Amino acid sequence: MLPPMKARTAGPLLLGIGLALFAAVAVWFFVFLDAPTPRTSAEPGEVARPQPVDSPEDLPPEEEDEAPATWPDSAPRILLGQVSDPEGRPIAGARVVVEHNGKVVTSGRSDAQGAYRVRDVPPRPSRIRAEATGFEPLVESRPKFPSGRDVRKDLVLRPIPGLRGLVVSAGSPVVGAQLTLHTEGTMRPTGFTRSDEGGRFFLPWPDDGATFLMARHNQHGFVREQVSGPGEVVIELPAGGFIEGRVVDQSGQGVERFSVSASPLVRGTGGAPAQSFEGSDGTFRLGPLAAGPLEVWAAAEGYQPAEKRGLELQEGETIQDLVFVLQASVELEGRVTDARTGQPVEGATVIPAEWKSGALAEMVGAETDADGRYHLSALPGVRTSIRVKAEGYRSVLIGGVEGRPGERIQRDFALTPQPENQRPASELTGVGAVLANHPDGVRIAELIAGGPAEAVLQAGDVIVAVDGEPVRGKEMGTVAQAVRGEEGSDVELMVLRNGSGDPEPVVLRRGRVTLPDRHHPRN
Repeated sequence: MLPPMKARTAGPLLLGIGLALFAAVAVWFFVFLDAPTPRTSAEPGEVARPQPVDSPEDLPPEEEDEAPATWPDSAPRILLGQVSDPEGRPIAGARVVVEHNGKVVTSGRSDAQGAYRVRDVPPRPSRIRAEATGFEPLVESRPKFPSGRDVRKDLVLRPIPGLRGLVVSAGSPVVGAQLTLHTEGTMRPTGFTRSDEGGRFFLPWPDDGATFLMARHNQHGFVREQVSGPGEVVIELPAGGFIEGRVVDQSGQGVERFSVSASPLVRGTGGAPAQSFEGSDGTFRLGPLAAGPLEVWAAAEGYQPAEKRGLELQEGETIQDLVFVLQASVELEGRVTDARTGQPVEGATVIPAEWKSGALAEMVGAETDADGRYHLSALPGVRTSIRVKAEGYRSVLIGGVEGRPGERIQRDFALTPQPENQRPASELTGVGAVLANHPDGVRIAELIAGGPAEAVLQAGDVIVAVDGEPVRGKEMGTVAQAVRGEEGSDVELMVLRNGSGDPEPVVLRRGRVTLPDRHHPRN
């Protein structure tokens, strides 16, 4: 046993040694066992979105600086390098993907010079994958990284025999461009594809060869390029133009929320998708748009749509100071139910059917609530049809909706379930006739089986008036709208039998007709 004085001295000494050991263990635990997990750009179970292509000048200032002299082995890395073919030519638009434990954690694309940079790379990823349209993919499993933040890795992709390349406009990749190969003197293309998310495309070279490549995009127009054989090409599309203006109400005040679209979208020859805008002054900038003649539409809830015709947009031009004045709309409300059970249909869409811009019609359309109720407040100021559709049901087209601005109209719709074992079909309320143009009016091109007109009219008959209104010289859609109407209502037609003789009146009661989808006006 220690003497009393020595015991008092040894106690604090042992306590100090114990505290020191505890602190050392805590530091070791914090540094080695509780080190932060490398951050990825996707949550567990999710796929990360492709990162934008970065060139050194686009990087934030802190990433332009040189990497620190020491970099923790457990910290995420930056993977960078060059993507090229075996002859050293850069490959633009290539995608570099980093995977870990079977999931994509980060990715990026190569720029116009083939350079790529991918951030948030785990220190020990499962594999790196590089791919580009027109090239064989490259996969490297369990790559080993040197120490440091920046990891340099050049990637070489082997080309697939055929015509491949990049579609750009104003130096940026164009996504979704249509490309077709042609032989001089023939109209039918020998190959067709679209550019991918990096603007790249690939077409097998046809056995009989080709002489030119057509590239077309909704927002940039088209070009024709001569080609002589397989290989790599760069297609430069024209720069799109823009339209700027305002959307106002009848008092001149800006409409706060509205959408704008242009005619090329409707006609399938180009144009920007319908774009939505929000702001107290009602200003907008629509584009890019392919050059050429345009019609532009504006729409907003609570207003009739408005249009501007006769516009001519030049390549890269901006048309300014376009003003749309919107007038108050008819308001349509009601319920959508199951035709067999009478139960409400939730999530059905109710849209104006005859709008020239289908995209705008979809954007201002109404959706039913849990009780099947809807409220539609953006209708044209003329007689119109309404299309109602829902998952698991046949869509129905119902005409005859018209009213005064600001008037509230009640209309309920019933949807027929679509049997799973039957070919999908749609329905409409009308007389059951397919119409075609005729010098004296509209000709009945075909009768729909089971429709009201089947027993009274025949193909070749010509309608010259609807409910006392002559139809000669009117647009087909206008005549179709007049013939179409609410189920159970009557319509009087003046008809030339087989297109000749004196017109005779025919009264038909509109009904619901089932038919396959076609491109002809049906009534």
